[in-house]
Amino acid sequence: MHMSELLLTAPTAFQESVISEEIRYIDDFITEGECSLLLDELSIAFWQPSLTYQKQEDSSYQNVLTDFRLSETAHQEWFNEDLNRMISTIDQRIAGHFGVKPRNMEAWQATDYPIGGKFDYHLDAGYWGDHYAGDRILTFLLYLTTPEEGGGTHFRALDKYIEAKAGRLLVWTNLFPNGDCDHRMIHSGVPLLKGRKTTLVSWERQKQFRK
Repeated sequence: MHMSELLLTAPTAFQESVISEEIRYIDDFITEGECSLLLDELSIAFWQPSLTYQKQEDSSYQNVLTDFRLSETAHQEWFNEDLNRMISTIDQRIAGHFGVKPRNMEAWQATDYPIGGKFDYHLDAGYWGDHYAGDRILTFLLYLTTPEEGGGTHFRALDKYIEAKAGRLLVWTNLFPNGDCDHRMIHSGVPLLKGRKTTLVSWERQKQFRK
């Protein structure tokens, strides 16, 4: 059996844990073995310092390197064939459970955090109203490791903290029903204090994103 085919053996029915109306997670969305396979493939991916989409002095937004975010990112466009097969299966699981069309999702990004690595408080939406695919409706954050200390996700306005746990899929809504950004969803990747933290993340857009 090809190693990426192992991803087809996981259950298709998932139990959600509801944190609030806007936030929920699913444990064991991928198995421990699947996490290991993904991490193995990501170990040979092309990694570069993570950038942050921030407003500049001329009011434009650009991806820039700042101390606001301390991590490394690998983008799906550089994933190898085996890794993309696994990602495709994750897309299918998300489509089956959440009713999301894969073509409306952004390409996936992997993020790896050093000790002290973080992503300070920010919003995932509110910047792409004029984009051809519209703004980000949902965030899908998949933890591939379980840090020994720190590394969870904190929603400041709602004061909700979700621990990072291997195989856990954390999902939250970024927009109100009218399409406006829900600023209550400001959140951070809490500093990693001990252990390892690696994640995969993608977002559902309002319209077709993938060509």
